[in-house]
Formats: sequence, structure tokens, C-alpha cells
Amino acid sequence: MNILMVGAGSMSEALVRGWIASGLSPEQITMTNRSDLTRLEQLRDELGVQIVETEDVNAYTIVVLAMQPDGVLAYAQSQTWKTPLLVSVAAHIEPSELEEAAGIPAICAMPNTPVAHQTGMTGLWFGPETDATDRETATALFDRVGRTAVTDAKTMSAFMAAAGCSPAFFYEIVGSMTPVLTEAGFDEDTARQIVAQAMKGSAELLLHETRPTDELIADVAAPDGPTDRGVGVLRSRDLSDVMSSALRESAKEDHDPVDATIERT
Repeated sequence: MNILMVGAGSMSEALVRGWIASGLSPEQITMTNRSDLTRLEQLRDELGVQIVETEDVNAYTIVVLAMQPDGVLAYAQSQTWKTPLLVSVAAHIEPSELEEAAGIPAICAMPNTPVAHQTGMTGLWFGPETDATDRETATALFDRVGRTAVTDAKTMSAFMAAAGCSPAFFYEIVGSMTPVLTEAGFDEDTARQIVAQAMKGSAELLLHETRPTDELIADVAAPDGPTDRGVGVLRSRDLSDVMSSALRESAKEDHDPVDATIERT
């Protein structure tokens, strides 16, 4: 397997870091970025990847389009495609559009930045021209850097909100909890580590449990105990409504193209 990354922004870098950490050789990954050669050279020096200024897309097994969304279809139309599996990680592009532009099977993937640490969540939207081998190849590639879920036109917006936007919500929660610890005497870094590790452990438990969340809460919330009192505050303030409203807002289809470009660079 050899991969061409077209684009060298934050998501491209996160994926490359995760793939290398998963065991792919840096020599299997080539990056190109016409707008910033200096950035490419920095990534080559730091990660050991190959870089090219002019690429032959058919020299690679997989080509990942990781540029800004408004350039994806134009790039696909500008190339003559023969052999690679085509994957886009740009927001708001449908695989059928990509297949029409390139004339080959295509997949749209929505990873989030934790892929850099192999703890990401990636939505895979398979184009109508993809076959079982294409789907298995893409799934295996993104499973290296976390977990995957199959999405489609109906579910992708909700997936993007839950997996792509929610990390910012979690950071907001961490930011609101750490002052309690710093006021008690912990330094800022230790306070953040305490909250983040607690969240990480809870997330790991959720990945291995099938019981409803209410039952998991009951495991640690003895009646009238400190956890129960804290949960009572969250429920009295209607945290459920706040979080679901935030996700629904992020999942709205009438997105701001400028905002989308910033998120996926």
C-alpha cells in the first residue's frame, strides 16, 4: 500500500501521524501541497514522509484529497484517474459527486483530529461505484487510527456533529470543570489531566459496555451521595436539552462554507 495525501493541513497531518503510529512506514506515504512547500518540507523532516511538488495520482494505491472543500471537485476533474482508490476527507462533498468528477470509485471519509493518537472516529460514506474490496480497504485504513462507522446522505450531518464537532464540546466541558480543581489548589496542567483522564476512562468503559447510560450512572451515583447530588444539578439545569440542542445546531445542513473550510484545512 502506498498513499498520496493531497493537502498538508491539520487533518492531513493528524491522519499521517496516526497511520505512522499504527505501523505504516513513512516511506509508504507521500504528501503534496502546492500552496506551501515550506510546510511540506517541515512534515518530511519531522515525520519522514515523501514529498512531491508534481504528483502522478496513478502511482499510488490510495489518493486522499485533504485540501479545502472548494478545491476537491476541481482537482478531481483536473486529473486522469486509472488505478487508485479515491478518498476525500473534505466536508460537504458527496461520493457520487466525486465519482462523477473523477470517473472512478470514491469514498468520503469524515475523521476527527484524535486520529493522530489512533483514538479517532471516522464516518465512511461509500460511493455507488465502490465494491466490497474498496470498502474493506478504506475501512481497514481508517480502523488503524480509531473506529469507523458507515454513513450516508441521511446520517452524515448527524455524524459530523457527534464525531467532528463534539470534541469542541468536550473541551468546553473540561474548561468549565478545571477551575474547581485549581481553586482547590491544583495547578492548571494537573487539573486538566485529572478531568481529561477521568473522561478518557469513562469513554473507554462506554466502548466496552452495552448497558444503558442510566445504569452506568447508577453504578457510581449512590442515592443522596456526592455523585447523585451532582447529577441532580445537571438534570435540573437540563443538560440533556443543552447537549442535544448543540448537536442539532451543528448538524444543520445550512452550514457556512467559510466555517467548513476552516474546520477541514
